[in-house]
Amino acid sequence: MSKIDELAELIVGIADKIDEATSASGDSAQEAEQVGSTAAALGAESVVEGMSEVKTQLDALSDLLQGASQKAREIKALALSVAENG
Repeated sequence: MSKIDELAELIVGIADKIDEATSASGDSAQEAEQVGSTAAALGAESVVEGMSEVKTQLDALSDLLQGASQKAREIKALALSVAENG
């Protein structure tokens, strides 16, 4: 296995870990939304607002992580392309 192939495998491993973090962030955003719904039912408006902001931030984090994963996979493809053409 060449060093480029090893690098490509490491990059995929990183992308997979980022994907796991993205999933966990999405799960947390769902939980924040559920807490907000419960708080709304209980009339705790300040908690609703806080959970809404938490969810917004978690959604933004998920978007950022998805972009990082995609970029890592693009870098892997580029590295393999360089190896094939080099």
